[in-house]
Amino acid sequence: MLAPALLTNLSCSSAKSSISDNIGKTELRGIWIRLPEDTHEIPLILDKIQKSGFNAIFVETLYHGHVIFPGSNFPIRPEYAGKDVLKLVVDEAHQRGIAVHCWTEVFYLQVDTVKYPKFPKSPLFDIHPDWLLLTKKGETSDVAENAHIFADPANPSVQAYLLEFYRDLASRYNIDGINIDYIRYPSGQPDTGYTEFARKTFQNETGADPVNIDPAVDNEMWMKWVKWREDRVTNFVNQLAETIRKQNPKLILSAAIFAKYYKERGKNTIYQDWETWLSNNYLDVIIPMAYAPNPSGIKADVDEVLEKNKGATLVMPALAVPITREDMYGGSGHPPIEEQIKLIRSMKLKGHTVFCYDWILQSIHKFDSFQEVYATKEK
Repeated sequence: MLAPALLTNLSCSSAKSSISDNIGKTELRGIWIRLPEDTHEIPLILDKIQKSGFNAIFVETLYHGHVIFPGSNFPIRPEYAGKDVLKLVVDEAHQRGIAVHCWTEVFYLQVDTVKYPKFPKSPLFDIHPDWLLLTKKGETSDVAENAHIFADPANPSVQAYLLEFYRDLASRYNIDGINIDYIRYPSGQPDTGYTEFARKTFQNETGADPVNIDPAVDNEMWMKWVKWREDRVTNFVNQLAETIRKQNPKLILSAAIFAKYYKERGKNTIYQDWETWLSNNYLDVIIPMAYAPNPSGIKADVDEVLEKNKGATLVMPALAVPITREDMYGGSGHPPIEEQIKLIRSMKLKGHTVFCYDWILQSIHKFDSFQEVYATKEK
């Protein structure tokens, strides 16, 4: 079910209509962004984004177990104490005709602050130690996905806490959409999901304790354990879709996903059954992270999602900007961004997003490439 977002806000009643009013009709040109500590920079950043041709921002709203606005059940980021940064960015963006999608990191709720001391430590796991996602050995998930400490997606208390957060966000802010990222289990080995709650629940249902399942010995039971974890994530996506549409049916719900999951199902540890989400129309937009190092790989990722999309969900991939400085997430190994955008346009998709604002600043041509490619109307 597609639902266009409506922009009506007393503080910016003269704003241009949002791109989300025409979702699927006008090309969505989204950019992912983590806001600066100095909020005085935000209007200047939005001016640059608008001038470059983007018409939507995916603003990091919930990350590392903190949020950028007050009054949530999640703690506000310390650098934004006493401020409502989300309201500021919504008002400023809408005045420029830019749609605002709240980018939220769902089950990844704490960063390893020993490795990354500049980030604040979320208090959630100190308050709720039973929420921590565990490996078979009882280790937290950062041993599988570096520095990423996840909550257990199967835990009903975790899901209820998150659903209350989204209900509040959807009811209080004049946003255009909500994006769910990290809507999965951790990527990498060792495997996770072995909390006391999950083990007891699965054992009550099947008679098997997951810690004793060896896929090489009993693949049938292993695949039941795989599907059980997939279903916990899918159940949350379903509840979230119902919650958001009940609270504000005009919001766009999108999810960032890994396209290749099914090619590695049973071995891939993320348990992200996005095909079922598409079949049930839980999402308005699905965003495959098409970060392959060549056009053929990008096209293959997008095609994988298109082939499995039997519902009404729009496919709008995320593209990676090649940057000059290598780090653990990105580097120069991506095609020029203008080539990627032209490829997506040739596939007759309704839009795309670009990761990310900081990477663009680290790229060779910075925002110049976008001004040129967006000056040409999509075909």
